[in-house]
Amino acid sequence: MAKGRPRKMSELLLPKVDFVFKRIFGSEENKDVLAAFLNAVLKPEPGRELTEVEILNPYIDKEALGDKMSILDVRARTAGGTLINIEVQLVNRYDMEKR
Repeated sequence: MAKGRPRKMSELLLPKVDFVFKRIFGSEENKDVLAAFLNAVLKPEPGRELTEVEILNPYIDKEALGDKMSILDVRARTAGGTLINIEVQLVNRYDMEKR
């Protein structure tokens, strides 16, 4: 959180705030909202829209000794078995290939 002035309530409820994003899109009771969000972002071909998603544990364990554990904002699986890792990035650090 930025130092200085306290945040306004409207700033705390923005979906770009990590906690808010996870509550909106990564909760079991909002799976339909996540599916709608993914359809809007991914723009699948007509008839291939996501109708159901399964919310998964966002923690991805290391596969090798030198790896880091990853924590995703939201991790989901489509009804067809496709895994979807969702991360909100507010700043482009030009390092997505490494991540």
